[in-house]
Amino acid sequence: MKSIDPTPSPEWPSFPDSATVLPLLQNEPELTVMPLSKAIIKLAGPAMASMLFIMVFQLVDAWWVGKLGAQPLAGVSAAAFLLWSLESVATLVSTGVNALVARFVGEKNLDKASLVIGQGTLLSIFLSLVFSSVGLVYQSRIFSAMGIHADVIKAATDYMAVILIGLVAVFLSFAIDAAFRGMGDTKTPLKLVAAGLSLNIILDPFLIFGIGPFPRMETAGAALATIIAHGFVAVFGIILLQRRKVKIKFHQGLINYDLLWKITRIGAPIAFSGVMFSVSYMFLTRVITRFGPEALAALGLGHRIEGLSYFAAVGFSIASATLVGQNLGAGKPKRAEKAAWLTILYISILLLFLSVLYYFFGGPIIRFFINDAKVIMEGTQYLKIIALFEVFLGFEIVFEGAFSGAGNSLPPMLVAVPITWLRIPLAIYLADIVGMGSSGIWWTIAVTTGLKGILLALWFLRGKWKLKQI
Repeated sequence: MKSIDPTPSPEWPSFPDSATVLPLLQNEPELTVMPLSKAIIKLAGPAMASMLFIMVFQLVDAWWVGKLGAQPLAGVSAAAFLLWSLESVATLVSTGVNALVARFVGEKNLDKASLVIGQGTLLSIFLSLVFSSVGLVYQSRIFSAMGIHADVIKAATDYMAVILIGLVAVFLSFAIDAAFRGMGDTKTPLKLVAAGLSLNIILDPFLIFGIGPFPRMETAGAALATIIAHGFVAVFGIILLQRRKVKIKFHQGLINYDLLWKITRIGAPIAFSGVMFSVSYMFLTRVITRFGPEALAALGLGHRIEGLSYFAAVGFSIASATLVGQNLGAGKPKRAEKAAWLTILYISILLLFLSVLYYFFGGPIIRFFINDAKVIMEGTQYLKIIALFEVFLGFEIVFEGAFSGAGNSLPPMLVAVPITWLRIPLAIYLADIVGMGSSGIWWTIAVTTGLKGILLALWFLRGKWKLKQI
């Protein structure tokens, strides 16, 4: 990502060597004593770069699938809602692991942090097997319930079947990434993601179109490239993690129910919120599809392009979560609060710039991915409308990270879930009753994003998160 400190130092902050990524100073962990601006950039820079790599891979996927036509692209867009639900389940583990590892590192209890990672690994494997099995049985019914065309359903199920078979790789990569982040290391995940997604980008055209000795798999090929990338990240992440002071370590009886409960208690509200977000979009898709597959394809492209904002915000959210967690563990609640607000300032500056980009250059951006005139029109309109509220996306995501880092993940859920579900009746009202058509749906998404960001900021100001014990 990029430097966003309004008063940068003459030199970019140096990142620690991977072998010494968790240096303990004489009395306290590094991130609890260094200047906050430097700590935020140190964490958010590589984290944001990792998220940008993920966004680029999603855009490359969309670019290649878009060459197959509007219906395959709509199928992958519909599948994305189900994939988001599954990734939200994975955040149950990653949120809990990140918060607990950060807190225990702040307390300098490295043995406890290692045990947390071990329990997180076991929980990831278990959850992936459960949801993979359920997903393979019910995915066709889910897509049918979304009201999409039969040809679009085929493209969606072809894609999701491969994802579900390799779901364990996705869940493990989330857990391992969270372990590094909790330690304060966002540089190693960046290297892993860069390598894995580079592999994905190389494989995409071969597997989608059947170039050379590879079979033509179309949307299933895009999914297979994704799973291979996650598998690479998971395997090599585990290898690198075992060389650290904080590593994967198991309880003598393998399962530590107390730590499993703590991981679940912290991560469940965020996971539930994410699942509800994705499920609500499945219902919202029924409203969108009334305006044709082009509107659905436009939403899918719009989400991928908006990923530039979303993943940048996630990068800063990671910094917020780690700094809040480690500083609370070190007994510095005021510094934890200052870190969260400073992170909000930085992401707001960046999102204001991106809002201008979406508003004035949305058309050329959409046109780069697809030549369908109606998709271009719908996508341009979507980007222009969401640009007006984009800065509040940063509020929502960064404050969610701050609450989660404190081990107090209930407030983000209580704000996000009801407002996200409000989108369905509001979209129907604006699109059908008021007669705004698809633009009514885009306005619904934009306005509710602003509302969530404002409410989370007000809740954070109350300050009760500082007292949370984990």
